[in-house]
Amino acid sequence: MNRRRLLALFAVLPLGLSACGWEPLYADRETAAGMVALREIKVAPIAERVGQQLEFGLRQSLNPSGEPAKQRYVLNVALSQSLQNSGIQSQGLGTRGDLHLTASYRLVEVATNKVLQTGVIHSSDSFDIQANGYSTVVAQNDAARRDVEEIRREIVTRLTLFMQNKGMASS
Repeated sequence: MNRRRLLALFAVLPLGLSACGWEPLYADRETAAGMVALREIKVAPIAERVGQQLEFGLRQSLNPSGEPAKQRYVLNVALSQSLQNSGIQSQGLGTRGDLHLTASYRLVEVATNKVLQTGVIHSSDSFDIQANGYSTVVAQNDAARRDVEEIRREIVTRLTLFMQNKGMASS
């Protein structure tokens, strides 16, 4: 008898939840237009290896499902990279390297060729310089990967806020 009541409760429970106004915690009806607009951004090719990593990350972030969308905007990004030695020993050898990555970006509307947003983002990370050259290259590449990820997140955040505000202004 108790088993039947329990099964009936589980059968009716989803119907009760559907009418209570429940919605996912991070879903926001006001941001839906901004998310659609992000898929309409084409990321222009970015030079060099770190640029390719950033380009791929931006494409994945702006359109994670890979849905086809009309390209209404173009995102142009230029990267500059500098490397400095710090922690220099008395013999003049560096023990620590500092990698600085700066991204300048521009969001352009394709139809009007109007620049909608520009920005500059800087990220820096450090790595150990080892006696083994291969270890140093791997550490430097890892620092570059971390910098690229930080810049990617910041660009996506700025574009998301811009598109959300643009969507609210046009509503």
